[in-house]
Amino acid sequence: MKCGQVAVLLSLVAAALGCTYIPKLDQEDYCFADYAFEAEVKESRGLTNGIDYEYEIYIHTVYKGDIKEKLATDTVFGDGPMMSCGPQVLNVGVTYVIYATERDGRVNLLSYRERDQMNDDDIKRMTQKYDCSCTIKFNYDKLFGVALAPELPPATEDECNVPDEWCSRNAYCQRNDEGQCTWGELGSCE
Repeated sequence: MKCGQVAVLLSLVAAALGCTYIPKLDQEDYCFADYAFEAEVKESRGLTNGIDYEYEIYIHTVYKGDIKEKLATDTVFGDGPMMSCGPQVLNVGVTYVIYATERDGRVNLLSYRERDQMNDDDIKRMTQKYDCSCTIKFNYDKLFGVALAPELPPATEDECNVPDEWCSRNAYCQRNDEGQCTWGELGSCE
């Protein structure tokens, strides 16, 4: 009986923590994604099974992955209102830059932004600066206000330590000519 209660409690904590605000960079979503592409939403089919939203899209530009081969029907799925992190709602007629993963033979939204809310620097950073071979390290103790939080150890060749003053909008981590992952910024933080 106690084991069952503990299992239920741990499941609830895990679900809640899945949507806790933990700082991250756009680069982390891009690198985790199987696909990155720009697409216009042609049709919303609503909740198809009570759990997921289904969208018919038209792909304009592919930035990562062979999405056009995968999407024979140009359909992607987003989380519905019952998912712990909330619904992923796309508007018909709007063009988005979408990061997506493949799960159970379907392409699912990971994150998305309206293309009109992005600028040329955002696209350049994504296509030319993001280096998925680098690991991004945050000092979570400092970010969450832990008193006397220690500094992160020096970054290794394969890491970038996120500086104390950083902006998720314009930051990236990329290898330099010597092979060292280095922190960079491109574009405005606004």
